[in-house]
Amino acid sequence: MLNDRRSIFPKDEDNKGFPGAEYCFACGPQNPVGLHMRVLYEEDRAVCHLSLSKEFQGWDGIVHGGLLATILDEIMAHAIIHFVGEAVTTSLEIKFRAPMHIGEEVEAFGYITQRKSRGVVAKGEIRSAKDSRLIAQAEGKYIFLPEDSRCDAQDIPVLRAKY
Repeated sequence: MLNDRRSIFPKDEDNKGFPGAEYCFACGPQNPVGLHMRVLYEEDRAVCHLSLSKEFQGWDGIVHGGLLATILDEIMAHAIIHFVGEAVTTSLEIKFRAPMHIGEEVEAFGYITQRKSRGVVAKGEIRSAKDSRLIAQAEGKYIFLPEDSRCDAQDIPVLRAKY
């Protein structure tokens, strides 16, 4: 089991979001312009079903690629936080395979592929819920927050300027 590192984020069993992340652009339920991702957890991965409205459009009828990158980074981060502990993104490589259409139902999932002493490598995918068509995939590297940077849950997501 990968969960051998204490997390300052409580497990999101009620799917209410993590304390302190209420205004997160990707998952914050109180962010009026956010994606409102609702993340669930399976045996070894984080999963989110969603569709996006025209406010998130790039080209006519197509979701902006930067938002696909955000979804992938977020779903991988949720997998890491849930299964291992708190970490921040250090690199993100994305491959766009097909357009995501406005209003299209998709499934995003993220999972851990490698655990290192100072961090984690994760992969994520966004697929069409209708036909499992691969829309985008990513690999991200995340570094654990140093022990001295940890704070109480009520202080999240405050990160000191040195990060």
